[in-house]
Amino acid sequence: MTTAIRPAEELRRELADALAAEGLLRGDRWHAAFAAVPREIFVSDLHTHRPGEPEYLAAVHADEPLLGVRPGTAAAMLEALDAGLAGQGRVLEVGQGNGYGAALLCHGLGDDRVVSLATEDAAARMAGAGFAPTTVIGDAARGCPEHAPYAGLLAVSATGRVPAAWAAQVVPGGTVVVALRLGIAVLTVREDGSAEGPFLPVLDRPSAVTPPGARSYIPALLVPLGRQAEVAVPADPGADMARFLCGLAQPDAHELCLIDADGRRLYGVVHPASDSWARLAPREDGTARIQYDGPRDLWAERAALLADWTAAGRPGPERYGLTVGADGSHRLWLDSPDDGPSRPLPPPSERAA
Repeated sequence: MTTAIRPAEELRRELADALAAEGLLRGDRWHAAFAAVPREIFVSDLHTHRPGEPEYLAAVHADEPLLGVRPGTAAAMLEALDAGLAGQGRVLEVGQGNGYGAALLCHGLGDDRVVSLATEDAAARMAGAGFAPTTVIGDAARGCPEHAPYAGLLAVSATGRVPAAWAAQVVPGGTVVVALRLGIAVLTVREDGSAEGPFLPVLDRPSAVTPPGARSYIPALLVPLGRQAEVAVPADPGADMARFLCGLAQPDAHELCLIDADGRRLYGVVHPASDSWARLAPREDGTARIQYDGPRDLWAERAALLADWTAAGRPGPERYGLTVGADGSHRLWLDSPDDGPSRPLPPPSERAA
């Protein structure tokens, strides 16, 4: 018996309805955008199914990170941006080059209010879907000063940091909404060019694709050499909150979860730029044997942040916030930017060598 292929329009409406039922879409503007923008145009490669197969369109419209972030994450970001827009000015979108986020913005705000840093391919896909924002090809970290100032900015950060240029191009009082690894920061721009605000109470599930440079360390993690130590493990390093915090502390490191020959779960973190790696074999008693090598002690850097989190009662992401200085410095804080515990975050390249 042949399975009928469900129409894309029906699947888009179901996706929008599901996001609304989760509370991620709260109004008509973005519900209509998710129900209308043809998501299938922007998905370039789906390894599990091929176009024309009955399961293909259903997989494209699942809440999975096929286009950089999950649809649920994109919905939360759009709602946060909408709530913080300063007036009716233009919005800068800095995505991951596929054009889907800009297309959603165009549907919700109108083409004339959207400027997108995109590729030629993304511009062609947007045109094919019937959208025509102002499209600029350039360096994401530079932003787009030629069309500034903006009422708000929506971005997925490839580096795990917020470039100072982004806040500088948004009017004071405007909002920068940016996905930083698993978390979503909602920052209000201040008169001095800095930006500050909380994280949303949702965490993303980014794509599980591991860069080739990180995969090359798998043999070292499975049959490790290097230094060894016995350590306390304050929290499960593979849990969502641990990954959220560690992704902020080490945006240029990569995580690997492996199973060794004895069936034990191993947790690895690698930093190819400095040729550093760490391999943790957790035990049920909260301890682990760690084996590591390279100039960076990657686990020690993470353990301090996880110990702070555990001591604070294991709060959710919504109790954390971020301050981005006009000079590009980053500071992570808990509960209050002025009174609570805080920790400076290094730029991705600070410990690269």
